[in-house]
Amino acid sequence: MTVPADPADAPAPLPVLAAGSGVLSPRALAQLELLEAHAPAAAACLSACGRAITYPRGIPAQAAEAAGTRINATIGQVTDGRGGAMPMPLVEDLLGGISAEDTVLYAAQGGQKALREAWQLWQTRGGRLEGMALSLPVVTGGLTHALSVMAEMFVDPGTRVLLPSPGWGNYDLIFGTRRGVQTERYELLTEEGRLDVEGIRRTLAASAAPTVMVVNFPSNPLGYLPSQAEAEALAQALEQAAGPLVVICDDAYLGMRWEPDTMKGSFFGLLGGADPARLLPVKVDGATKELFLFGARVGFLTFAAGPEAAAVLEDKARAVLRGNTSSLSAPGQAMVLAALKEPTLKAQRDAIRKVLVGRYRALKAELAAAGLTHWPFNSGFFALLHAPEPEAVRQELLAEGLGVVSIEGVGGVRIGYGSLDEADIPELVEALRRAIP
Repeated sequence: MTVPADPADAPAPLPVLAAGSGVLSPRALAQLELLEAHAPAAAACLSACGRAITYPRGIPAQAAEAAGTRINATIGQVTDGRGGAMPMPLVEDLLGGISAEDTVLYAAQGGQKALREAWQLWQTRGGRLEGMALSLPVVTGGLTHALSVMAEMFVDPGTRVLLPSPGWGNYDLIFGTRRGVQTERYELLTEEGRLDVEGIRRTLAASAAPTVMVVNFPSNPLGYLPSQAEAEALAQALEQAAGPLVVICDDAYLGMRWEPDTMKGSFFGLLGGADPARLLPVKVDGATKELFLFGARVGFLTFAAGPEAAAVLEDKARAVLRGNTSSLSAPGQAMVLAALKEPTLKAQRDAIRKVLVGRYRALKAELAAAGLTHWPFNSGFFALLHAPEPEAVRQELLAEGLGVVSIEGVGGVRIGYGSLDEADIPELVEALRRAIP
């Protein structure tokens, strides 16, 4: 189906009233009809903004069409007059081996095409996502930004939003406060410390409302991965949910797996057989942790959908990006692309992972020796200790020159061992042993 050009920039747009959807432009209406045909769950879960928004035929789109023209007077940036970069010498000196064209000029809307293709190859290496119908990843300004784009596309005040407990506190800001929603927390683990698949199944069955659910493995703040069997059981429970359901797989810590009996790869890869009438899987990931490029702020959004629906969802994501950020950091994208092309990337990455494994094992041993109880942890960068008064513990340690994070809602103190020197772990654990009653 051919989607007509968006008349948003035309002098006299002709809005169309879509039943139950508000006033939509002809292109937005055509997109909604296409999603209803090819990805009904995605269509049913779109927010009012998600239904209405389409990538405009404005300056970026027209500039992209004019790329390579003999004389190009479209985009508002300074070039050498022939489309090349014209940086100040001091900036050029700071770039090192990365070209000025890849860093000084605006990056393409939605991300550099070469980076998007390279990241998709990175995602699918080793067959983790083999056989899945996938969109081309859309570049975002880090994972928080990617989650915010999803919230804007799929969350309205009436949307049901399910977040893990324990879970990352920023989810509440992204999906709750900023979208005017009272979020719900689902218990991630049973009292025995196993993935609570049946509890999650019951939570999903409690309402037939359009639902957005966040799944985070390895998790923050727990540093927890389920076993392969548990993960497959959860995937089955989600696929059997009545829907409509959008499952956002927060893969921030993907690859930080320290035990052999845990799930391999991304949970997103287990949802490849989901019925699009019930469920839309979305993958949120990035270079932040996977490549240890925290300051580059390069994240990605990938939709598990057939080509027709994927094209619409990409278009809407790019439209949200255009509206809230526009062009993203070109230097960060250039850095990630250069890293993905580097033949020694795996070896360099494994060297850092080896350091993290050492810190993980040292912390496990010290906690066991100190008799401190904690939630299960086997991956990622974190451990969460049981503490009846976590803020009091945090303040006591802070007075000793030691920093931890208190998580009041679950009565826990989070240790981020990713930032610890292994030699400092015994001192920190001993201080926690004294402070936690």
